[in-house]
Amino acid sequence: MAMWNPWRGCHKHSEGCRYCYIHKGDFKRGIDTINIVKTNNFYAPIAKNKSGSYKMKSGQTVYLCFSTDFLVEDADEWRSECWQMIRERSDLHFLF
Repeated sequence: MAMWNPWRGCHKHSEGCRYCYIHKGDFKRGIDTINIVKTNNFYAPIAKNKSGSYKMKSGQTVYLCFSTDFLVEDADEWRSECWQMIRERSDLHFLF
C-alpha cells in the first residue's frame, strides 16, 4: 500500500464537509485547508531509487488524494500531469 497526495487542501462545498477529517486535522496543525498547494511528493509514482527502479513497487495499491479532492478546480493545471503518471504506471492500482 502507498499513499499519493499530489496536492493538499480542499474547499467546503456541502453540509457533509462539516465533519471532514481533512479540515479538522489541518486545523489542529495550523494549516489553512483553503489553500490548494502542490506537495513535495507530486512525482511519487514515477520516483526512482538509485538503481533506477521505481520506488513504488509494481502491483501496489496507491491510495490517491485521501487528504484532498482530486477534482478540486484549483488543481486543474496539475491534473493532466497526474493522469500521465497514472498511465505510465499502469502496473499500479490507483484507488480514488
